[in-house]
Amino acid sequence: MNSEVAIGILFMLLSKKRVRASEVSDRFGISRRTVYRYIDEMSTFVPVYTVRGPHGGFSVTDSFRLPATFLTEKEYSVAINALEAFSRELPGEEISSVIDKMKANNKAGKDDFTLTSSSLMIDSGPWGVTSDYNNKLRVLEECVEKCVEVEIVYSDLGGKLTQRRVEPHTLVLKQGMWYIYAFCLLRGEFRLFKVGRIRSIKVLEKSFVRRNVDGLKEVFLYRTTAPDTQEVALEVSSRALPEIEEWLGVECIKKSSNVISARAFLPVDNGLISKILSFGGEVKVVSPSSLKERIKTVINGLAAKYN
Repeated sequence: MNSEVAIGILFMLLSKKRVRASEVSDRFGISRRTVYRYIDEMSTFVPVYTVRGPHGGFSVTDSFRLPATFLTEKEYSVAINALEAFSRELPGEEISSVIDKMKANNKAGKDDFTLTSSSLMIDSGPWGVTSDYNNKLRVLEECVEKCVEVEIVYSDLGGKLTQRRVEPHTLVLKQGMWYIYAFCLLRGEFRLFKVGRIRSIKVLEKSFVRRNVDGLKEVFLYRTTAPDTQEVALEVSSRALPEIEEWLGVECIKKSSNVISARAFLPVDNGLISKILSFGGEVKVVSPSSLKERIKTVINGLAAKYN
């Protein structure tokens, strides 16, 4: 595979909504069969979609972008307009290639999703590299505003991947995590999707009519009204206190003499057990007794495995 041709195809994909095999074939002087071979190999490291039919072609998921360069959005616009005007006077493959690269890097606008002022800053992404995460938020925000369907590849708690068409209605920030409340056309009902579990997003060319989203409040009320929810009492060490405060909130913490305790209504499930065990010996369950017994069982099972 010729690396220059591969890079050229990549920039074509990034700069346009959809690219036909015939366009790639004409641009680089290769057969359509060779085009499909390039696309097949590129799909191992770039999220390329193949759309079948008379109006089909290749496209890249809308949340995928190359790293931003030093140019601002306004500078990109000026440079692209100048290059396109110049290319009409003096056509050339090199100028077309430069225009593709410029459009590819500015295709989706800004890659951040940050609110900032002299006294407040909110950064939506996790610690570390945040551009991919912020790109997903930006795409979802635009689709919520424009009422446009998206196709997502979603990873559930068990690691299973599913491809779904959804109607994104509301972006939700809860305990530092972003969710998209969307009507899932696969399940025929509203679902709450954690943005961090969305592998890729493709914007579809289909709009939708907004539905009633009154049920969104009930989704979060579930955490305190579900049948498996119980009041959990914990004894916390001073070392674990900051994390417990972030998890449950300072309102749930009480200090008396040398004891730090926490009380909260929580779903008593495997997720809670894993969370408590992640603190090691810094957190002890006081009640309910059924939760204490389940944690004992897990600990004994681990001990037996390592013995």
